[in-house]
Amino acid sequence: MPSIRGLASGVAVAAIIIAFPVDDAAAQQEKDATEKAQKVLTGGKSSQSRPRKRTKREERLAKDAAKSRESQPQLSNDNGRLEGDIIVMGLRENVKSARNAKRRASQIVDVVVAQDIGKLPDKNIPEALARIPGIQIERNRGEGGDVKIRGLGGVMTTVNGSPTFSAGDRTTYLNDISSDMVAGIEVYKTRTPDQVEGSQTGVINLTLRRPTDFKEGATYAFSVRGDYADQIKKVNPYFSALVAYNADTAIGRLGFSVNGSINDVRYNESVRWNSRPHIPGDSRLTFLPSTTPRNIYMPWAIGFSGPNGWSKRADVNVSTQWRPDDRWAITLEGGYRKQRMLWADNQFDIPLTYSTTSAPLPVLSNIVLGSDGRLVKSLSATSLDPMGPGRQSFQHESTNYNGRFQVDFKNERFEFNSWINWARAENDSNHLFHWIRFNQQPDYDVIFNDTTDPLGGSNVTFKNINLLDPKNYLYIDGFDQSKQFTYSSEIEAKWDLKLYTDSSLIDYFKTGFRYANRTYSRGYGFRGAYANLRIPISSLPNYKLVSSSKGFQGSKSASNAEWLIGDSDSIRNSFDDIRARLVGIYPELANRYPDYNPLDGFGGSDGSYAAYVMAHYNIKLLFPIDGVVGARFVNSLTNLTAIQRTSQFVNVNNQLVEQTVDSTISPKANFLDVMPSVNAIIHFTPKLQLRTAWTYEVGRPSVYQINPRLTLDLRNRSGPTAGGGNPRLGPITTNKYDASLEWYFGPTGLASIAIWQWNQDGLIGDRQLPEILPESPNVPVLVTRPYNLGRGRHRGIEGNLTTFFSFLPGILKSFGVQVNGTMNLTRQAYPVFKPDSTLISEAEFIYGPYLNVSKYMYNLVGFFEKDGLNVRVAYNWQSRRQWWVDANDPYNNVFLDPVRRLDASINYDVNKNLTLALEGSNLTADGNRSYFGSYAAPQDVRYFSRNFSFSVRTRF
Repeated sequence: MPSIRGLASGVAVAAIIIAFPVDDAAAQQEKDATEKAQKVLTGGKSSQSRPRKRTKREERLAKDAAKSRESQPQLSNDNGRLEGDIIVMGLRENVKSARNAKRRASQIVDVVVAQDIGKLPDKNIPEALARIPGIQIERNRGEGGDVKIRGLGGVMTTVNGSPTFSAGDRTTYLNDISSDMVAGIEVYKTRTPDQVEGSQTGVINLTLRRPTDFKEGATYAFSVRGDYADQIKKVNPYFSALVAYNADTAIGRLGFSVNGSINDVRYNESVRWNSRPHIPGDSRLTFLPSTTPRNIYMPWAIGFSGPNGWSKRADVNVSTQWRPDDRWAITLEGGYRKQRMLWADNQFDIPLTYSTTSAPLPVLSNIVLGSDGRLVKSLSATSLDPMGPGRQSFQHESTNYNGRFQVDFKNERFEFNSWINWARAENDSNHLFHWIRFNQQPDYDVIFNDTTDPLGGSNVTFKNINLLDPKNYLYIDGFDQSKQFTYSSEIEAKWDLKLYTDSSLIDYFKTGFRYANRTYSRGYGFRGAYANLRIPISSLPNYKLVSSSKGFQGSKSASNAEWLIGDSDSIRNSFDDIRARLVGIYPELANRYPDYNPLDGFGGSDGSYAAYVMAHYNIKLLFPIDGVVGARFVNSLTNLTAIQRTSQFVNVNNQLVEQTVDSTISPKANFLDVMPSVNAIIHFTPKLQLRTAWTYEVGRPSVYQINPRLTLDLRNRSGPTAGGGNPRLGPITTNKYDASLEWYFGPTGLASIAIWQWNQDGLIGDRQLPEILPESPNVPVLVTRPYNLGRGRHRGIEGNLTTFFSFLPGILKSFGVQVNGTMNLTRQAYPVFKPDSTLISEAEFIYGPYLNVSKYMYNLVGFFEKDGLNVRVAYNWQSRRQWWVDANDPYNNVFLDPVRRLDASINYDVNKNLTLALEGSNLTADGNRSYFGSYAAPQDVRYFSRNFSFSVRTRF
């Protein structure tokens, strides 16, 4: 880890240096560099502006730029995507573009812009977002994945302003979208009424490329990259290509573009783990000596696991544009995205206080207790159960389609844009997990927290069995299996009208309407577990034992953690043979896959009608103030169909016979939400401004929570029970109060500090309440469903400094820095109801931390750019976070250690057409470590690969 003192000194020096004024020569150099880059990439043409009256704010920005003699990229989002000088080249222009898009926005937003055609600053979208203040990401299976904004999940994702989704989710997996397809990313932390609703947190909007973004004539861009991960020891290939053409013709400007990519990701991660310490309660458990206390704490199992597999992705986007003149723009575009993946995770569970078969429990001896006399530090186990490792084979295939027709019109008096957008997501998967057995009962020594290892964690030594000898693996002992599909389609129609006025108080009014309807179809089936099968491995010719592979780099405790298991295809290749041997006992195995269970499926639709009105105002109260005030009105409709499964006793020939009946239910729900918002920007000076915002947000529950399925148990008529989803579940609402002080200095400089308080209501939790159901009209049924119960509060502060040192002499002006940090102060509360009242208003609320949120986060990024060479080094740090809280059990408070990440990249422009790049991520091979309350009781130690890549990009 870098020296904190050194980092602090560097930040202090940077802060002192930026206080000096920018000299004329530096400003002129910045202007020349910007104009040169824009000429290369746009054929000498700047952004496609249409003639209309400027707003007061736009005039103010233009005057400011003229005074400072800066040539600045003009980038803004007026109709769902970033437009203007969207094509930039190099780190310096990248910083300029992102800064000016933020400056011109009405909302509190952070922007990431590609530094070249087909090149975001990081290898995938979540990794690029991790550099933004307030963003926390999770890394898994070889890449960045889930994204939180200021500690909150449920982030809405949009593409060119339209919501995008994966299968049944209301958001999409950003790592599935190729970063080379993206021209820019906006992270909205506040919203204006013209933006689509649906998230309690914020919105991440992706801008995809369109043909008239490029210079007149033809543009070609190609990229080839190889990624090497040191835990898989293979090269993952990546290819992308873009072809664009636009030209002025007799009927106006016509353009066409095709952008596509192919990507393979293979990964191998490794985990050492302990289960939660508990007091063994099984009287059959044998301790030696017998005087060993029975109230000691120890894990019920330990083991190893290895997330392993691959993902293959293909992505293509086609866009056509026609601009008859400077007022009209007509766009027709569509996309296709395909992903196939295999999770072939290894799993080796080693039981301590239980047996996986009918064999007696292990005999535990040589027990060493910790300083408290109750927590076990180490022991020896003699197993009477010939256990063994397992492996999953989870095959997944997802396909996404989208198409859009869009019309835009602008003149001096008004702007009108509309689109019809269609999207479809299909998800099919099936899972087959199996486990094998040793030929003898193993003995093993266990250290639960090996202090000789840098990260602690478990250490297991097998004493009487060689885990790498195929002769020690006797048979396949069991498997379970599942199959599922989720299909979803959405049609969206949207109209916006922006009317400019001659008033100095109100620059413009804007109003619009949006209609969306989304359909769902879901099926799921499961069977198993089929255990104690005793099928000899030697009798299955297609089952090939291979090494689990060695991971755990740098771990002394797991240096010999390697065993044998079938390769990733073995269980699939042997499955027909296995079924043929078992079908006489289990007739359902005649089918290769399990049948879908009607109770686990659902279908139907949800949708919304939305309208909004807003105004952009200008006033002067000591300082000029402009902003947006308005409201959005949303009517949400739900109409899902599912199964109600009723179990009861019925009289058949004077005998009570248990009967289970499935019936179809289709309850409807209707919600009306009014979402006001006020945004104000106070301009203290041309370069110093304060943004303030109050926003009311609505986050819809997932379709799985509002699925109306119900299991109704009437077998006890005096005390019937039921459980299921809640089709009338309301939204999570958030009142947001935000402020951001921003100073824009020099050609690339930005210093900002933001504070916020977000108050949530309606956090979702399960609750049991009496309901009168038609099947039990006289006796209330105790029904467990999700309800809006909890409250939350998020406070915090963000700071950011970004600049190139253009005002320094010589080579020093080629350096730049970005430093940002975030502090999250969160809490949530759920009610404890009184015995005689079910009213939430009379309940007592119990407060605790919001789980899986780092209180502190920071990024340190250094830049260098000169003569075609640009270098970037980035360090990301997230503080300890709590995964689970339990006031009654000290060992059920789970924490994750701070997460660190060091990445670097070197890009060199051989000429204006060719760039070579070398990148490295997780250079310090950092992983994750979690524990149960204290380091004396570790949970997981997870190891991630270091990744290195070399790429070649060409454009002409």
